[in-house]
Amino acid sequence: MQNNKIYTYVGFARRAGKFKAGLNAIKTVKKGVELLLICHSASPNAIKEAEKLSERFFCPLYKTKTFTIEDMMDKENCKLVAILDSELAKAIISNAGEDLEEISGGRNE
Repeated sequence: MQNNKIYTYVGFARRAGKFKAGLNAIKTVKKGVELLLICHSASPNAIKEAEKLSERFFCPLYKTKTFTIEDMMDKENCKLVAILDSELAKAIISNAGEDLEEISGGRNE
């Protein structure tokens, strides 16, 4: 199961304070968002808002397939999380496998 690695990397971001959880919290960030993860159970409007944030921060947006953001963040009704560390974002993307689906690509590297 790849999501164990994803959980681990998101846990590293949480401990380092390199994350924001929730749409309103992410909207307050000025710069530095490297990756957005949205839950597969998010509403179409929430997905549209996340796509706007992806364009604003010029970062990739991935949707979960096999787990929920709520369970990963231990935060009720949490549908969106932003990773603020570039190395952790790269690690999550490289371990996406079948657990994450890319919605928008963000930057061209």
